[in-house]
Amino acid sequence: MNAALFKYYMVKNRETMSTLATALGKCKVTVSNCVNGNNNSEFNRADIQVLKERWQLTPEQVDKVFLQTDAEPEA
Repeated sequence: MNAALFKYYMVKNRETMSTLATALGKCKVTVSNCVNGNNNSEFNRADIQVLKERWQLTPEQVDKVFLQTDAEPEA
């Protein structure tokens, strides 16, 4: 997951960990763990679908946020 891009969309959509937690039916710590990759936590398909609709993300944007890492690929 690309945490930096996730946080960009979070701020762009005026979200907080609290509003995301409520929307996803999770606690703030769980959402934070998913964003930061702590404890091998990840968003599941249902979570991603909720965020896609909530933030009006395109399929390409979803891929960039949830299927790619923060690290740039090596040339």
